[in-house]
Amino acid sequence: MKQKVLLIAESLGGGLRKHVVQLIEGLDDEKFDVFLIHGTLSVDNVFQEKKKDLEKKAVLIECPHLVREINPSEDISAYNFISQWIKTNKPDVVHLHSSKAGVIGRMAAKRRGVKKVFYTPHAYSFQAKEFSKKKKALFIFIERFLSRYATTKTFNVSEGEKEAALQVNIDKPDKFQVIYNGLPEIELPTKKEARDILGLSQEAFIIGNNARLSEQKDPLTFVKIAKEVVKENSKALFVWVGDGPLQDEVEKYIDENNLQKNVKLLGFREDSELIVSAYDIFLLTSLYEGLPYAPIEALRAGVPVVATDVTGNREVVKNTVNGLLYKQNDIDQAASSIVCLQNDLMNIIDQYNLSMDYVDRFSIKKMMKQIKLEYL
Repeated sequence: MKQKVLLIAESLGGGLRKHVVQLIEGLDDEKFDVFLIHGTLSVDNVFQEKKKDLEKKAVLIECPHLVREINPSEDISAYNFISQWIKTNKPDVVHLHSSKAGVIGRMAAKRRGVKKVFYTPHAYSFQAKEFSKKKKALFIFIERFLSRYATTKTFNVSEGEKEAALQVNIDKPDKFQVIYNGLPEIELPTKKEARDILGLSQEAFIIGNNARLSEQKDPLTFVKIAKEVVKENSKALFVWVGDGPLQDEVEKYIDENNLQKNVKLLGFREDSELIVSAYDIFLLTSLYEGLPYAPIEALRAGVPVVATDVTGNREVVKNTVNGLLYKQNDIDQAASSIVCLQNDLMNIIDQYNLSMDYVDRFSIKKMMKQIKLEYL
């Protein structure tokens, strides 16, 4: 008999969207009937373009009340919507993705007596730097209550994320399981082909990032690092693929510091996982992460990574092996790491098979096998 699986996510963009889509595509038709309840305000173009194909694998259900921000009226409406759906359709498994869906969905699943309730935070809200101590304390209280009384198990995407939960006593260790984000093996363009696609110089030394221009991803630090590296290497080209709320602020910094020739904002691209092959180094400036897909995509393409030494990043990057870690906000250390890596780039690539590292640790087959075992 098939398992009826309900996935819930308030937003479908970036890494979260990628993860949810992977679940839909990877759950066997003969074993699972899959349903997805999702919000409508934060849905990226990739999901919209995949929607018709996804509808062949799952029933997609829009819930306009499921919004990212705290909104009591909408949150109550979303809870009622989800609770009624669960009551009517009686899923065997409910799997929540990110904090808002995690709160509303777990409350509804608990009320309706769902036997298996799983939660993937994709980075806890209390890890975010932008929130006050009081808000973080509230988030911790909510996570603690829901984990203990309304969750079968939490799937953490990194050991660091799991450790963050244990440090604030969210629940017992056996209520958490680390399941790394995974990627499929795909055919990638060559460096030359990728640069031709982007219209970038074949001679430039390219440092890139693929992410939203958001506070979490800290693009301002990216361009500040670029400013320092360009002093040492005028041919260095910094490329950011992605859009977001900080775009105007980043563009202003680029203009004020005359970095137009050395920093390019290429906007959102649906082929970001392919064009990462164009880079010599992938530079990740995140303030916090769960386990980011982008640097895993870089490793799959054989591109070493320079990243902030924060939760999630330090599990992708093996310092001095497949890249370098630098202290958050230490622009000088980041810049010197890039210069150092540039000078020793071929030795690193020759001595360590970056793409095989991705296969060993971050394959989608491994990720799906672990999740299916829990569902069943």
